[in-house]
Amino acid sequence: MQLADITVEVRDKGLNRIGLIRPEEMDIDIRGEHNNVGSWTIKLAAEHRLTPVLRTPGSGIIVLGPSDVLLSGPCTGPTYEASTDDPYGTVTFEGVGDSIVLADMLSFPDPTNVNPTTQTLSHDVRTGTVESIMHGFVNANCGPAAPAARRKANLIMGTNGNRGPVTTKSARFPVLGNLLSDLAASAGLGFRVVQRDDKLVFETYAVTDRSAYIRLDVWNGTLSNQKLAITPPGATQVIVAGQGEMVDRQFYAATSADAQAAETLWGRRIERFVDQRQTDDSDEHIQKANEVLAKEGFTGVTVQATPTDDSTMRYGIDWSLGDTVTVVVDGDEEQSTVTGFILKASSEGVRLGAVLGDITNLDRNASIEKRLKDVETRLAALEAR
Repeated sequence: MQLADITVEVRDKGLNRIGLIRPEEMDIDIRGEHNNVGSWTIKLAAEHRLTPVLRTPGSGIIVLGPSDVLLSGPCTGPTYEASTDDPYGTVTFEGVGDSIVLADMLSFPDPTNVNPTTQTLSHDVRTGTVESIMHGFVNANCGPAAPAARRKANLIMGTNGNRGPVTTKSARFPVLGNLLSDLAASAGLGFRVVQRDDKLVFETYAVTDRSAYIRLDVWNGTLSNQKLAITPPGATQVIVAGQGEMVDRQFYAATSADAQAAETLWGRRIERFVDQRQTDDSDEHIQKANEVLAKEGFTGVTVQATPTDDSTMRYGIDWSLGDTVTVVVDGDEEQSTVTGFILKASSEGVRLGAVLGDITNLDRNASIEKRLKDVETRLAALEAR
């Protein structure tokens, strides 16, 4: 990817495009994440014409790649620095992707009622294809169908392809983004919120298996460097507990072909207990088991890789977030999902890195943070019941 392939636009709170950052002024760091909230950092001279715009709460940026929007999102805060070498100073702006709206919002039991203290429904129960359910939860809680007080300004719904198996899902105050992530994983789908024209669009897309022809390898010149971690599965046997007490409680047990293969490979039977006491619907128990297995029921392959500048397998054109690709490490071929990218663009050029698999397998601090977040999510789910 070349500097000419990147366009950075600054927007105001109303999503109006105010101006472009020229290539010679560019100093930006973008981190995209599959089915999660990306982030960005950009440095501008204090006297830059667009600095006052980004200093205004609600402003943000739109980053365009060679074929589509890479990331768009609001600024979360500026930091000013000055020195004797730079008396005018430099402002560093940090921001997040527009998918932050999905992390900001909860999924109410009755989304038509904005008051959480007067909810008359125990859960918002939806049945349909996974993609339709995802669109339904977003539309009802922060999309055009949400009450005015909870409706995200300028957010519209993208195309619903009606993909994924038919299932049932119930919600009682989970974080909307977490709810969508679980659903998407079970159906091979991706989602994001991105700015198009003057609107924010909730988009869903199918994860594509490109492993047969996207083959990244140091030896064939498509990678300049790589770092690999292979880890055991998080769960190979899932026990879902429904309603009832003691011996009368409902239980559902599940595994998968990938989980069984990983169990054999590692010689470990890894059991996971999942509390689903909020529902007696067997379809929901099956769906929850499938979600856990889709996220954790396989041998983990995590790769940090840097594609070469002259690679014929171009990120954003030939492969992108959510795709499954092949990486050759020490002569062995491994398949993994593209879960993130890191792009740094400056007047000196563009550097691109890709993350395949769970980055916490390569970062101890990130691993600890993930475990704490998982505990918090489970406790919050129990407290909401």
